[in-house]
Amino acid sequence: LILQCGNHDVGNRPTPTSIQRYKDAFGDEYLAFWVNGTYNIVLNNVLFVDPSGAREIFDKQLVWLEDRLKYAQEHDAKMIFVFGHHPWFLYDENETPEDLHGLSPYPEEWQDPSHPIDKDTGFFDAYFSIPKGYRDLALALFKKYGVNASFCGHFHQNVISKTKWGMDNIITAPLSVVFESSGKPQQHEENGRGIRIVNVELRPEQGGDLNASRGRIPSKQVRSGGTISHYFLPLQS
Repeated sequence: LILQCGNHDVGNRPTPTSIQRYKDAFGDEYLAFWVNGTYNIVLNNVLFVDPSGAREIFDKQLVWLEDRLKYAQEHDAKMIFVFGHHPWFLYDENETPEDLHGLSPYPEEWQDPSHPIDKDTGFFDAYFSIPKGYRDLALALFKKYGVNASFCGHFHQNVISKTKWGMDNIITAPLSVVFESSGKPQQHEENGRGIRIVNVELRPEQGGDLNASRGRIPSKQVRSGGTISHYFLPLQS
């Protein structure tokens, strides 16, 4: 079991105090580990939403991130996966708030019959996407080192998208309240409470594979040491 912090753990504007409180209770807020030839990086990417309250920690984590990606490449990681609470983007890697017009209405669980909530109120999509300037810092590193997939939540609904260079951006619905955005493209899996099952299949070593050679990740391409398949498993009521 690996824990990662979200905005309800360290705040929408993390500070050294809120981060230390999380660390005291749960351990490191960013970390990395190997699993069967894959390298996995867990980030406190709440800091990418607003680093102003803990700029020194943000800068330190960003340096650490590239160091870990370089380490994974030098040690021939077959695949690299990144985990963070916030989606780096919702639908397109270059999206800006002006591009996001969807709204996730407040869920039925929040309705009070004595004080009905306007059905046209809720969370705008722009609230959930990391600002492009900070997003680009991370995506540039992910592209440089051939990250295969990013796993995240926060949006409270399932959305699967991909960068132009091939990294999967996988947003998984929660075990708590579920949202449904009016701006979301049609998805190929149901929405609801549940978990995501991910299967990783690694390819055997092959001579001549560019991705098996250190420091030679082809432009606009993820690492080719394996493939992933995944599906959403709804929680049974």
